[in-house]
Amino acid sequence: MSDTTFVNSGELKLVSPLSTALGFSKIIDDIASSAAERELTHRLPYDEIATLKAHGFGALRLPAGLEGQALTLSELLTVARDVAAADSNIAHAFRNHLWQVEAALRRQDHPFHAHVLALTSQKKTVGLSFTETDAPAAGARPSRVLSRLEWDETRQVYLGSGDKVYATGNLYNDAFIGLAVESRAGKTVQYVLARSDGVSSDDDWQGFGQRLTGSGTAKFRAVTVPAAHVYPQDPPRPDEAAPWGYTFHQVYLTNCIAGIARRIALDAVEVLRARKRNFYHGEAEHPAEEPVLQALLGRIRAYAASIEATADRAVGALQRAWDTYGTSDEYAATLAATLAASEAKVVIDDLAPQIASWLIDLGSGSVVSRVGALDRHWRNIKVIASHNPRLYKESLLGQHLLNGRLPPTGAFF
Repeated sequence: MSDTTFVNSGELKLVSPLSTALGFSKIIDDIASSAAERELTHRLPYDEIATLKAHGFGALRLPAGLEGQALTLSELLTVARDVAAADSNIAHAFRNHLWQVEAALRRQDHPFHAHVLALTSQKKTVGLSFTETDAPAAGARPSRVLSRLEWDETRQVYLGSGDKVYATGNLYNDAFIGLAVESRAGKTVQYVLARSDGVSSDDDWQGFGQRLTGSGTAKFRAVTVPAAHVYPQDPPRPDEAAPWGYTFHQVYLTNCIAGIARRIALDAVEVLRARKRNFYHGEAEHPAEEPVLQALLGRIRAYAASIEATADRAVGALQRAWDTYGTSDEYAATLAATLAASEAKVVIDDLAPQIASWLIDLGSGSVVSRVGALDRHWRNIKVIASHNPRLYKESLLGQHLLNGRLPPTGAFF
């Protein structure tokens, strides 16, 4: 990425120059200032997400003709990391929408994807109703949520029902997309479903971190889908096309953790400045003058900067893969992006929880109060990192070096 959070003075900034130029600085600052309060009171960020949507965060990749800013993928992830530094819940809640925008930009000549882009240009966000992800048996494939769209001849609309668990962001989304079997022809179709009285999202997510992402159960009860919003499936990609189409998901989550790492470094400065008493066996009168604590602050800064640099490497590889889409270089670039995403996850999932723990070491007993909600950083990192476990990434990376084994192609690697 071209933007750096360290300016010439050495000061660490929450917001990148790019976000400031786009007019997001105050919005992100406001989100950051209220993040601890939301965590403590479990106040869902409806207002904050609505503000980001109104300012076009969900449409940043769209061209100007569609009310977007025509950002590159790397630039989008720069702004998303700023949002994650302010509140990782909010950045995470946008992931599924932003992925749909990526897919639609590649296939915008298809009416389904054109519809997604049209909704996005209206500053709406699109969630998922693709799969019910709690498959009951080991190795079983997840089932479709709205497995069938039944044609209602009287009302001239389709009807469908179903539940989706782990519906991240669906509390805040304006529309939902998915796959279903259309009852009249018996063929699988894609649909776009507007939020209506038949759609509800329960705040029943029980994770110990990322508590405000809207990752509970989304329920669809006799929802209606107009015939005009039901589309044929995408045509299959050519055999020579790169099969690793889901690297965006992993890079986005790793990018969120990089944002948390930045926030930890910023909070560490405030924690040390706010400490009033040093240990009786310390070497300085005030904690901020204590060499041991200054060194720990320096370590936190260095690790946070290294985490961001590692994430930048994966983001750069993903950008190169995007740039080669549909060309003879696509396969190699997309494979490289998937491997870089795996490498970044292995490293960052290890380092980020460490600096979250060092933050507590830096503040000692003065920061363990729930009031500051500093424990959220470790909890949020671990919950994000639990997506697509790094153990399998480590195994794949080793096997790739040894015998050239290729990564899996599914969305959940």
